[in-house]
Amino acid sequence: MQADSLQHWVDQQMIRGKYIFTKGDVLAQGLSLTEESLRTALSRLVKKGMIVSPWQNFYVTVPTEYRLKGEIPPSFYIDRLMKHLGRDYYVSLLSAAALNGAGHQRAMVFQVTVNGAPIRSGVKNGVRLDFTLRNPLPMASVKQVKTQMGFMNVSSPELTALDLVFNEEKVGGLSRVAEVLIELAENMHFDESSADLLAFFNAPVIQRLGYLLDLIEEHELADRLLMLAQKQGKLFRKIRLKQSKSQTDEMAIDGRWKVVINQEIETDEI
Repeated sequence: MQADSLQHWVDQQMIRGKYIFTKGDVLAQGLSLTEESLRTALSRLVKKGMIVSPWQNFYVTVPTEYRLKGEIPPSFYIDRLMKHLGRDYYVSLLSAAALNGAGHQRAMVFQVTVNGAPIRSGVKNGVRLDFTLRNPLPMASVKQVKTQMGFMNVSSPELTALDLVFNEEKVGGLSRVAEVLIELAENMHFDESSADLLAFFNAPVIQRLGYLLDLIEEHELADRLLMLAQKQGKLFRKIRLKQSKSQTDEMAIDGRWKVVINQEIETDEI
Protein backbone atom coordinates (compact mmCIF):
# COMPACT_ATOMS: atom_id res chain seq x y z
CA MET A 1 0.00 0.00 0.00
CA GLN A 2 1.18 3.49 -0.79
CA ALA A 3 0.84 6.26 1.79
CA ASP A 4 -1.26 8.35 -0.62
CA SER A 5 -3.76 5.51 -0.99
CA LEU A 6 -4.13 5.23 2.77
CA GLN A 7 -4.25 9.01 3.02
CA HIS A 8 -7.16 9.10 0.57
CA TRP A 9 -9.07 6.55 2.68
CA VAL A 10 -8.33 8.51 5.87
CA ASP A 11 -9.47 11.74 4.21
CA GLN A 12 -12.71 10.11 3.09
CA GLN A 13 -13.33 8.80 6.59
CA MET A 14 -12.77 12.27 8.02
CA ILE A 15 -15.23 13.81 5.55
CA ARG A 16 -17.80 11.35 6.90
CA GLY A 17 -17.01 12.43 10.46
CA LYS A 18 -15.04 9.28 11.29
CA TYR A 19 -11.78 10.27 12.94
CA ILE A 20 -10.87 7.08 14.76
CA PHE A 21 -9.81 3.76 13.29
CA THR A 22 -7.75 0.68 14.03
CA LYS A 23 -5.27 -1.21 11.94
CA GLY A 24 -7.90 -3.90 11.62
CA ASP A 25 -10.35 -1.40 10.13
CA VAL A 26 -7.88 -0.62 7.34
CA LEU A 27 -7.07 -4.25 6.68
CA ALA A 28 -10.79 -4.98 6.42
CA GLN A 29 -11.01 -2.53 3.50
CA GLY A 30 -8.64 -4.61 1.42
CA LEU A 31 -6.31 -1.64 1.00
CA SER A 32 -3.21 -3.59 1.92
CA LEU A 33 -1.79 -6.91 0.84
CA THR A 34 0.59 -7.19 3.75
CA GLU A 35 0.78 -5.90 7.31
CA GLU A 36 4.30 -4.64 6.62
CA SER A 37 3.18 -2.30 3.82
CA LEU A 38 0.34 -1.03 5.99
CA ARG A 39 2.71 -0.40 8.90
CA THR A 40 4.96 1.63 6.60
CA ALA A 41 2.05 3.69 5.24
CA LEU A 42 0.72 4.39 8.74
CA SER A 43 4.16 5.42 9.93
CA ARG A 44 4.44 7.92 7.07
CA LEU A 45 1.12 9.54 7.95
CA VAL A 46 2.14 9.76 11.59
CA LYS A 47 5.36 11.52 10.60
CA LYS A 48 3.36 13.94 8.42
CA GLY A 49 1.22 14.81 11.44
CA MET A 50 -1.99 13.62 9.79
CA ILE A 51 -2.70 10.85 12.30
CA VAL A 52 -1.56 10.01 15.82
CA SER A 53 -1.45 6.69 17.61
CA PRO A 54 -2.25 7.04 21.32
CA TRP A 55 -2.32 3.25 21.62
CA GLN A 56 -0.96 0.30 19.71
CA ASN A 57 -2.99 -0.34 16.54
CA PHE A 58 -5.35 2.52 17.47
CA TYR A 59 -5.25 5.70 15.38
CA VAL A 60 -6.84 9.14 15.45
CA THR A 61 -7.00 11.45 12.45
CA VAL A 62 -5.80 14.89 13.54
CA PRO A 63 -8.51 17.51 12.93
CA THR A 64 -7.38 20.74 11.31
CA GLU A 65 -7.65 22.74 14.54
CA TYR A 66 -5.08 20.45 16.19
CA ARG A 67 -2.64 20.10 13.28
CA LEU A 68 -0.28 22.89 14.38
CA LYS A 69 -0.01 21.58 17.94
CA GLY A 70 0.21 17.97 16.84
CA GLU A 71 -1.67 16.97 20.01
CA ILE A 72 -5.24 15.83 20.46
CA PRO A 73 -6.94 16.07 23.87
CA PRO A 74 -7.69 12.59 25.24
CA SER A 75 -11.34 13.61 25.62
CA PHE A 76 -11.49 13.34 21.83
CA TYR A 77 -10.82 9.60 21.79
CA ILE A 78 -10.91 8.17 25.34
CA ASP A 79 -14.34 6.55 25.03
CA ARG A 80 -13.47 4.79 21.80
CA LEU A 81 -10.08 3.75 23.18
CA MET A 82 -11.64 2.17 26.26
CA LYS A 83 -14.16 0.32 24.09
CA HIS A 84 -11.27 -0.82 21.90
CA LEU A 85 -9.54 -2.18 25.02
CA GLY A 86 -12.76 -3.70 26.33
CA ARG A 87 -12.66 -1.76 29.60
CA ASP A 88 -15.21 0.00 31.73
CA TYR A 89 -13.84 3.38 32.80
CA TYR A 90 -14.50 6.89 33.97
CA VAL A 91 -12.52 10.12 33.77
CA SER A 92 -11.51 10.80 37.36
CA LEU A 93 -9.58 12.84 39.93
CA LEU A 94 -8.38 16.28 38.78
CA SER A 95 -9.56 15.70 35.21
CA ALA A 96 -13.07 14.98 36.50
CA ALA A 97 -12.90 17.87 38.96
CA ALA A 98 -12.26 20.29 36.09
CA LEU A 99 -15.38 18.95 34.35
CA ASN A 100 -17.44 19.19 37.54
CA GLY A 101 -16.92 22.87 38.30
CA ALA A 102 -13.37 23.01 39.67
CA GLY A 103 -12.16 24.81 36.56
CA HIS A 104 -9.01 26.21 38.15
CA GLN A 105 -7.70 22.76 39.04
CA ARG A 106 -6.68 21.55 35.61
CA ALA A 107 -3.99 18.91 35.76
CA MET A 108 -1.07 18.33 33.40
CA VAL A 109 -2.28 14.75 33.00
CA PHE A 110 -5.53 13.14 31.91
CA GLN A 111 -6.63 10.84 34.70
CA VAL A 112 -8.81 7.80 34.10
CA THR A 113 -10.01 5.05 36.42
CA VAL A 114 -10.46 1.59 34.87
CA ASN A 115 -11.43 -1.90 35.90
CA GLY A 116 -9.70 -5.19 35.16
CA ALA A 117 -5.93 -5.62 35.02
CA PRO A 118 -3.58 -2.65 35.46
CA ILE A 119 -2.89 -0.42 32.46
CA ARG A 120 0.50 1.25 32.29
CA SER A 121 0.37 5.03 32.46
CA GLY A 122 2.52 7.01 30.07
CA VAL A 123 2.89 9.92 27.69
CA LYS A 124 0.83 9.48 24.55
CA ASN A 125 1.39 12.07 21.81
CA GLY A 126 2.51 14.73 24.25
CA VAL A 127 -0.23 14.11 26.83
CA ARG A 128 0.23 11.94 29.90
CA LEU A 129 -2.52 9.38 30.41
CA ASP A 130 -2.63 8.36 34.06
CA PHE A 131 -4.61 5.21 34.87
CA THR A 132 -5.94 4.24 38.29
CA LEU A 133 -7.27 0.75 38.91
CA ARG A 134 -10.51 0.05 40.78
CA ASN A 135 -12.48 -3.19 40.92
CA PRO A 136 -15.43 -2.94 40.70
CA LEU A 137 -16.26 0.51 39.40
CA PRO A 138 -19.14 2.51 40.97
CA MET A 139 -20.76 3.08 37.59
CA ALA A 140 -24.05 4.25 39.14
CA SER A 141 -22.15 7.40 40.18
CA VAL A 142 -20.72 8.01 36.72
CA LYS A 143 -22.31 10.42 34.23
CA GLN A 144 -21.84 10.95 30.51
CA VAL A 145 -20.36 14.22 29.32
CA LYS A 146 -20.63 15.33 25.70
CA THR A 147 -17.43 15.53 23.65
CA GLN A 148 -16.57 16.34 20.05
CA MET A 149 -16.86 12.66 19.20
CA GLY A 150 -19.88 11.73 21.29
CA PHE A 151 -19.71 11.15 25.01
CA MET A 152 -17.26 10.08 27.71
CA ASN A 153 -17.78 8.72 31.22
CA VAL A 154 -16.96 11.15 34.03
CA SER A 155 -17.21 10.62 37.79
CA SER A 156 -19.93 12.57 39.60
CA PRO A 157 -18.83 15.39 41.94
CA GLU A 158 -19.40 13.13 44.95
CA LEU A 159 -17.40 10.23 43.50
CA THR A 160 -14.70 12.68 42.42
CA ALA A 161 -14.39 14.01 45.97
CA LEU A 162 -14.07 10.54 47.49
CA ASP A 163 -11.56 9.47 44.83
CA LEU A 164 -9.46 12.59 45.45
CA VAL A 165 -9.18 11.77 49.15
CA PHE A 166 -8.49 8.08 48.49
CA ASN A 167 -5.80 8.91 45.90
CA GLU A 168 -4.51 12.13 47.48
CA GLU A 169 -0.87 11.30 46.75
CA LYS A 170 -1.66 11.17 43.00
CA VAL A 171 -3.09 14.70 42.98
CA GLY A 172 -0.57 16.63 45.06
CA GLY A 173 -1.58 15.87 48.63
CA LEU A 174 -4.41 16.72 51.02
CA SER A 175 -3.94 20.49 50.78
CA ARG A 176 -4.48 20.26 47.03
CA VAL A 177 -7.54 18.09 47.67
CA ALA A 178 -8.95 20.76 50.00
CA GLU A 179 -8.41 23.43 47.33
CA VAL A 180 -10.31 21.34 44.78
CA LEU A 181 -13.13 20.67 47.24
CA ILE A 182 -13.65 24.41 47.73
CA GLU A 183 -14.57 24.68 44.04
CA LEU A 184 -16.23 21.29 43.75
CA ALA A 185 -18.53 21.69 46.77
CA GLU A 186 -21.05 23.87 44.92
CA ASN A 187 -21.98 20.89 42.73
CA MET A 188 -21.81 18.18 45.40
CA HIS A 189 -25.03 16.73 46.82
CA PHE A 190 -24.77 13.90 49.30
CA ASP A 191 -28.34 12.55 49.42
CA GLU A 192 -30.02 9.16 49.53
CA SER A 193 -28.87 8.43 45.98
CA SER A 194 -25.27 8.66 47.24
CA ALA A 195 -25.74 5.96 49.87
CA ASP A 196 -24.66 3.09 47.62
CA LEU A 197 -21.57 5.05 46.59
CA LEU A 198 -20.22 5.01 50.15
CA ALA A 199 -20.16 1.21 50.04
CA PHE A 200 -17.22 1.46 47.60
CA PHE A 201 -15.04 3.32 50.14
CA ASN A 202 -13.77 2.36 53.56
CA ALA A 203 -14.53 4.43 56.65
CA PRO A 204 -11.16 6.28 56.81
CA VAL A 205 -11.74 7.81 53.35
CA ILE A 206 -15.14 9.09 54.47
CA GLN A 207 -13.70 10.38 57.74
CA ARG A 208 -10.96 12.34 55.97
CA LEU A 209 -13.40 13.78 53.44
CA GLY A 210 -15.79 14.79 56.20
CA TYR A 211 -13.00 16.49 58.13
CA LEU A 212 -11.90 18.42 55.03
CA LEU A 213 -15.48 19.51 54.27
CA ASP A 214 -15.83 20.89 57.79
CA LEU A 215 -12.42 22.54 57.47
CA ILE A 216 -13.51 24.47 54.36
CA GLU A 217 -16.78 25.33 56.14
CA GLU A 218 -19.02 23.14 54.00
CA HIS A 219 -20.83 21.97 57.10
CA GLU A 220 -24.11 21.02 55.43
CA LEU A 221 -22.29 18.68 53.07
CA ALA A 222 -20.35 17.25 56.00
CA ASP A 223 -23.59 16.73 57.95
CA ARG A 224 -25.20 14.82 55.09
CA LEU A 225 -22.09 12.74 54.54
CA LEU A 226 -22.03 11.80 58.22
CA MET A 227 -25.72 10.87 58.15
CA LEU A 228 -25.25 8.62 55.12
CA ALA A 229 -22.15 7.01 56.65
CA GLN A 230 -24.11 6.20 59.79
CA LYS A 231 -26.95 4.70 57.73
CA GLN A 232 -24.38 2.59 55.92
CA GLY A 233 -23.08 1.34 59.26
CA LYS A 234 -19.62 2.79 58.76
CA LEU A 235 -17.66 2.42 62.00
CA PHE A 236 -15.35 5.34 62.74
CA ARG A 237 -12.15 4.56 64.59
CA LYS A 238 -9.33 6.99 65.35
CA ILE A 239 -7.23 7.50 62.21
CA ARG A 240 -4.45 9.81 61.06
CA LEU A 241 -5.37 12.57 58.63
CA LYS A 242 -2.21 11.85 56.64
CA GLN A 243 -1.81 8.09 56.70
CA SER A 244 1.86 8.13 55.71
CA LYS A 245 2.84 10.53 58.53
CA SER A 246 3.37 9.59 62.14
CA GLN A 247 1.44 11.01 65.08
CA THR A 248 2.24 12.12 68.61
CA ASP A 249 0.16 12.26 71.78
CA GLU A 250 0.14 16.07 71.61
CA MET A 251 -1.72 16.20 68.29
CA ALA A 252 -5.34 17.38 68.27
CA ILE A 253 -8.12 14.96 67.41
CA ASP A 254 -11.28 16.02 65.58
CA GLY A 255 -14.06 14.66 67.76
CA ARG A 256 -16.70 14.40 65.05
CA TRP A 257 -14.61 12.51 62.51
CA LYS A 258 -12.07 10.91 64.89
CA VAL A 259 -9.21 12.23 62.78
CA VAL A 260 -5.78 12.82 64.31
CA ILE A 261 -4.65 16.11 62.79
CA ASN A 262 -1.07 15.21 61.94
CA GLN A 263 -0.83 17.58 58.97
CA GLU A 264 -1.69 21.21 58.54
CA ILE A 265 -3.94 21.83 55.56
CA GLU A 266 -2.97 24.95 53.66
CA THR A 267 -5.08 26.60 50.99
CA ASP A 268 -5.50 30.17 49.77
CA GLU A 269 -8.94 30.37 51.37
CA ILE A 270 -8.33 28.84 54.81
